Amino acid sequence: MRGAAGLVFLEGPPLTPWVDDASGESLETAIAQSFDYYRKLPPTASFLYGELSYNPTEMIASLELFLRIWRENLGPEDFARKLGERFHFFESIALTRDNLFTGYYEPLIRGSTTPSGDLVTPLYGRPANMVEIDLSRFSRSLPNRKLVGRLKDGQVVPYFSRREIHEGALRKGSAELLAYVNEVDLFFLQIQGSGAVEFPDGSRLRVGYAATNGHAYRSIGAELVRREVFKLEEVTMQSIREYLAREPEAVRSLLDTNPSYVFFQPREDGPIGNLNVPLTPGRSLAMDLRLFPKGGLAYLQAEQAVFGDSVATRPLQRFMVVQDTGGAIRGHGRGDVFWGKGPKAEWAAGHMRYPGRVFLLVAKKEFLSEATGK
Repeated sequence: MRGAAGLVFLEGPPLTPWVDDASGESLETAIAQSFDYYRKLPPTASFLYGELSYNPTEMIASLELFLRIWRENLGPEDFARKLGERFHFFESIALTRDNLFTGYYEPLIRGSTTPSGDLVTPLYGRPANMVEIDLSRFSRSLPNRKLVGRLKDGQVVPYFSRREIHEGALRKGSAELLAYVNEVDLFFLQIQGSGAVEFPDGSRLRVGYAATNGHAYRSIGAELVRREVFKLEEVTMQSIREYLAREPEAVRSLLDTNPSYVFFQPREDGPIGNLNVPLTPGRSLAMDLRLFPKGGLAYLQAEQAVFGDSVATRPLQRFMVVQDTGGAIRGHGRGDVFWGKGPKAEWAAGHMRYPGRVFLLVAKKEFLSEATGK
């Protein structure tokens, strides 16, 4: 089975002790957010696990059944037996067999309402001249994807790249200016997808993802490896930041190797994932939502960094919920763990780049009635 790749249906439950190293309260919180998401959907929506299709009501029932078993506080053998009897299991395996799991967090960065010191880079809202085209609306033969662009001489052309935006392609007034921030801070904020800006008077503006320019994401960590600045195992968010601080003249050229650019919008709560519900630290998992059912249950086996130690790790083994995605999260065997906010979350996210295994669980339909005890 381990020679297979993609979303692999398992004939039975994987041989794992189903250890969960986080709090039960956090898991229930995360699952409750998926409930909120499913309840807002039309009953005809579908979620695919291979050839199996589930509607929103069935997805809720599947998660409710899992919680029903979880709350019984069974011993490891009985818990594994009940899961094995009542759930289907799938494993997501990278086509290269090299699974990779990383982390992200909610940063707090400095900002200003006017250009000041190193706070001179605009943090933009979604541009008014941006258009999105859903190809599937034009023909069933076209792929189910969206293109992002702008109108020029009556034609749709690609939207401005990061380099073009840095060079002033956004005309004054074409996008709301939310704040002036540090260029490097903005870059990492865009990678994380949400965060908060703190102004000199102590006030804060919480921002979340609004749109992307549609260009493919390119890792500057991979670019630094290509330039032989780092070895692959040396690349962390912290090591990249340290390099940029040492080599300020290299900042712009390096950042511009990633043409992808994220625009933001003010938010009162958050951080908000792709399901438009709040993310739960340590429980919300970002995956490629073109391939995986939104809001579904997953079990992750990987590693996590020990806070304050750039080398030491400990096992990461827990149930998670697929509630987000990202420009760098593409394909099977790829996941991004949301760690929350604060120094520990930043450390966990910045140092997480480990192999591992991820399983998807969904209830067998003949057992869904158990969710409500009927």
